[in-house]
Amino acid sequence: MNKLRLLAPIILAVLASCGTKDGAENTQVESISFSYQIDTVYIDAKDEFLFLNMGLYISDYDPKTDLLYNLNPQTSRMEVIDMKKGELLEIIQYDQDGPNSVKEMFTSGTKITDSGEKWFTDYRSIIHLNAAGEKVGQFRLSNASFSGDTLPDKMEIDGMGKINRSGKYFVSHYGDYLLDGEGLQGLAILDLEQLSKRLIKLDVFQSLEKYELSSPDGERAGARAGERSFITLTETEILHSNSAHNRLLSLNLESGEYREIKLASEFLPDEKPGLYPKKANSLEQFDEFHTLKKQEVTFGPWSHDDERGYFWRISRERNGGSAADPIFSFFITVLDSGLNQIAETELDEGDALPFEGLPSLSFFRKGDLYMFLNLEDELAFVRLKPNFKDE
Repeated sequence: MNKLRLLAPIILAVLASCGTKDGAENTQVESISFSYQIDTVYIDAKDEFLFLNMGLYISDYDPKTDLLYNLNPQTSRMEVIDMKKGELLEIIQYDQDGPNSVKEMFTSGTKITDSGEKWFTDYRSIIHLNAAGEKVGQFRLSNASFSGDTLPDKMEIDGMGKINRSGKYFVSHYGDYLLDGEGLQGLAILDLEQLSKRLIKLDVFQSLEKYELSSPDGERAGARAGERSFITLTETEILHSNSAHNRLLSLNLESGEYREIKLASEFLPDEKPGLYPKKANSLEQFDEFHTLKKQEVTFGPWSHDDERGYFWRISRERNGGSAADPIFSFFITVLDSGLNQIAETELDEGDALPFEGLPSLSFFRKGDLYMFLNLEDELAFVRLKPNFKDE
């Protein structure tokens, strides 16, 4: 790849409202000019077979030490990768049983805090290790472990949540996860210092139901393919977005107050059109319809650049080819720290970014965006290097 392209500046409008959809006001901000370069970073595994099955989704990059921590949730083996040298540094084997175990059912995430403490999120609990690697706490995602708002009957907090870098907050979705249940209801904010929780109900999930694709009951237990809801967590706020709508919610971690941001795009529609069939009569037809679904516009999760304070998003939409062999266009959207949209561009033809399956690991390192790439079972990253005009 290694291509350099200048992105023309544009002026975009952002609609913002505080805590409600009413009273939105237009805000115009200046755009920024930048160029980008794309290349591939390879990791030397030192003859080890690294765990790549989940796209490194439950891994964590620590910018303070420049180390990437990749956990195998089945074996509790932690692979520590030195990103400066681009190689495997060491392997840590954590206990799976007994008082020092870091696994209850299935590990769903890790977080390395600024102080070197380690947190492991599991299906129903959160496990805490101090900087010395000693287990100092384990908390169930339940009313019994966390005071505050009461989780209603049949409602659960999803273990696939996020912990911020300070280790103070855990944020995830809550809802009724049974197949015939009520579905997602909102966000659960757990204060890991005070052991308290807040439940913030959101109404966005109902608007995503019209995009759901399903197969006959009894096949794949009634396979379903819906839209994804994303959580991006900083030290002060939560960004909540989804793959179907070109908008997001910003929630203050301390107060719980929120505002809706509606983004205006020169290239992309406001939402996924949903023109594919929604009900399949067979597994083969389900796969066919799912392929069509993925070719409509899909908005990715937001990634936070701590160094500049910007938020970045990659989106994708088919712009040619056939249904069996589509050609996709990729788009970058950039927000400043105040969530004003300051840049948007379509990548040059031939430039592609990882955008398949479950949300894979992506993170900013020294101002560059790293995106997980599996190259024939070898660990690599696609690196997007933005160069701003004033740098």
